[in-house]
Amino acid sequence: MISKVKSNKIISTLLIIMCIIILFNPTLYAKACLNAISVWSFNVLPLLFPFFVFTRLIVSLNQQRQNFMEKYFSKLYRTPTGSFNTFFLSALSGYPMGAKLICTMHENGQATSKEAEKMLSFCSISGPMFMLGTVGIMMLKSYKAGFIILISNIVASLINGLIFRGKPEKIKQNYHSTKKNTNNLLSESVHDALVSILMVGAYIVLSFLLIELLKNLKIFEIINTAICRVFNLHSSRDVVDSILSGLIEITGGILNLSTTTIPLSLKTIIASSLVGFGGISVMLQSLNFLSALHIPFKTMFVQKLSQAFIALLITTPLALMFL
Repeated sequence: MISKVKSNKIISTLLIIMCIIILFNPTLYAKACLNAISVWSFNVLPLLFPFFVFTRLIVSLNQQRQNFMEKYFSKLYRTPTGSFNTFFLSALSGYPMGAKLICTMHENGQATSKEAEKMLSFCSISGPMFMLGTVGIMMLKSYKAGFIILISNIVASLINGLIFRGKPEKIKQNYHSTKKNTNNLLSESVHDALVSILMVGAYIVLSFLLIELLKNLKIFEIINTAICRVFNLHSSRDVVDSILSGLIEITGGILNLSTTTIPLSLKTIIASSLVGFGGISVMLQSLNFLSALHIPFKTMFVQKLSQAFIALLITTPLALMFL
């Protein structure tokens, strides 16, 4: 209890300092927020919002239906029935829908907290429209690069799920559901999608603001210099800077990466790893949906770090062969 109070005081102090820094240069940080809104408006909103609506409709219309894959998928990953549908819809719509769907399963009594934690290891994945459309076509200007990133991350998430599947649980699941009013289904889906996409935008804005603060406090520069010295990357400071930004918020990080002069194959490898990791922003979005499950941040961090490394291993030979 005492340690929690101390940590809260430290966080509060840091937030006050951040507010003071912003007040001393409001124009600079307002510009960072506007850049974040621009990235969200042109690169995220047009592609993800329709998928959020359609996914919500699919979940509501097929809540009680199970396909033939469920039995084998659940047995392989030691997760409850419904995990295949959750994975499929997560892969279809992308961050942070996986966390939201897992939370719904938990609320309906279909998954325990431990099972939800397992599912998070393979259901936390970016969507095809972001990987193929936003990253591949819009940012890297390459359909092939986007397709490689897409395939690599889907396979990486499935492998990651096997790594974190743990021991099988024999716990009775108390499934219950509520009957949906199909007359209001479309309006509910649009409302739910709108709230979700606005939340994504809010986290992107906060992430851009944090990145700008770290840059102005020279923290990024210190880390960048240290990395370049250790790995002899003095000619690639802009690439390292993009990676550091991407670790916090992937959209802005990959956008910066796309403007560097390194070969497309290397851009694809780095971008794929960043997509697999998701960034601190995506993790916080996901944990916000999963707040009732009390999953520690470090648990998701380790899972996403593992997924990023697997994506790196898969993407590297594909990018070198086909780009």
